[in-house]
Amino acid sequence: MKNIILSFALILVGASCSKSALLDVEFEWFNLSTNEIYVSDAIGLPVEASPGILIPVKTEDQLNTKSSIFSEAVRVKDQIAIKWNDNGTNGFHGDFELPGKILPGMAHQIEFKRDELGIPSKLTNGKVRFTYLGNDKWRIKFFPQ
Repeated sequence: MKNIILSFALILVGASCSKSALLDVEFEWFNLSTNEIYVSDAIGLPVEASPGILIPVKTEDQLNTKSSIFSEAVRVKDQIAIKWNDNGTNGFHGDFELPGKILPGMAHQIEFKRDELGIPSKLTNGKVRFTYLGNDKWRIKFFPQ
């Protein structure tokens, strides 16, 4: 009887874990430019999806990503705007969480329409990859799972 109860408990835990994995929504960010950038806002996405500082990397691989994972449905607005600062080769130093802090470097902003990116308005699983290519160019891809 003890083994039956233990087996049943393990099945419930496994089912719960697999259901949770089905709801994972990931926002991952890469910077393939030569300059360090600071993404100050990702309008249209959850606040926690904004990555902050992105250092230059050579490839889009898991070792070089900054990501946020949500284990619940996520709403994405019709317009997505990315705001970032580029401080050239100087990079960024200090605390950026201070209200009213003026970031060094040149401010940039770009807007995208969610529909044109193929991203659903309500994400329940999948990955959205944001890759900064330099010269104010971004590549955004949605990978459903």
